[in-house]
Amino acid sequence: MLLPGSAFAGQGGTSGGGSCSDSGNTVGCTTGVGGSGGTGTTGGSGGTTTGNGGGGGSTTAPTCPNYVPYPQGGAPPAGENPNGAWYINTCAVGTPQGQGTGLTWIVNSQPPPPPPPDPAVVAAQAASQLQLASPTLTLSPAANAYVNFPEWLSVNAAIWHPFTTSATACNAGGCTTAAATATPDFVTWDTGDTTAATVCYGPGTTYDTSVAFADQSTQCSHTYAISSYGQPSPDGQAADAAFPITAAVTWNVTWAGPDGSTGQLAAIGTQGTSSLKVEQIESVLK
Repeated sequence: MLLPGSAFAGQGGTSGGGSCSDSGNTVGCTTGVGGSGGTGTTGGSGGTTTGNGGGGGSTTAPTCPNYVPYPQGGAPPAGENPNGAWYINTCAVGTPQGQGTGLTWIVNSQPPPPPPPDPAVVAAQAASQLQLASPTLTLSPAANAYVNFPEWLSVNAAIWHPFTTSATACNAGGCTTAAATATPDFVTWDTGDTTAATVCYGPGTTYDTSVAFADQSTQCSHTYAISSYGQPSPDGQAADAAFPITAAVTWNVTWAGPDGSTGQLAAIGTQGTSSLKVEQIESVLK
C-alpha cells in the first residue's frame, strides 16, 4: 500500500540518512547520503548518483529493480511470513503501473521479486492474437480484362481500419497489460504477368458501371500488355486460361503499455487470391 504524505528515516553510509516521501502520485526515495568515508545512492527519479565521502561522484544508470527499505508500509500482507519488511522499487515509481508494483513485502534472506513483464513483450503476445481478415479482391470494370485497357484493382474497404487487441502477463513482480494495434498500410498486387508488382496505398476503387468513365478515377490499376493465353485455367478449359492474382495487405503494428510507453512491432501480412482472364481484341482494317 502507498501512504500519502509519509516520510521516514532510511539507511545509508557511515553518518548518512535517508527518506522516502509519497506525494500521492510519485514516491521519491533517498538512501545513504554518506558522510566522511560513507557511500550512498540516491534514486527514484530515473538516475542513480553514487558518491564517496563528502564530495565528488559520478552519474550512472540505475540497476533495476532497485529496492530500498520502506518502513512506513505497515504490517505485512495477510498470510505473509512476518519475518520481513516493506521495500519500494525506485525504478517502478511515478507511473500507474509502478504505483501498483513498486511497493512489496520481502521476506528476510529472500531475493526481491523481478520486475513485472516487459510491456513490449506482452504487446507482441497480443499482436499474435490479432484476428485480421483476408482481403476480398474486386477486379473491374469487367470480369474479363483486355490487353492495353486498365483493370481497376481493389480489396474490400470494410477491412481498411485499425484492429486492436490486448494481453496481460504476470510474474512474481506483478502484472502488465499491453495493447497491439494493426493498421492497414498498403496492398501489393501480383498480377500474374511478367511485370513488377503494383503497390497501392489504400483499398483501391471499384469501377461503377452506372457512372460515366470520365467522372471516376482510381489510384490502383494495372494494364496488361499480353493476353492470358497459355496460363492455367480455373475450370480446366484452355479457352478460360487466366492470370493468377494475389493481393497482399501489409499491416503496420504498434503497441502501447500501461505507463504511456509505445513502440513498433513487426508488420503483419494477410492475402487473398483470384484470377483474371485477359483477352486480345482483334480488329480488321478494310
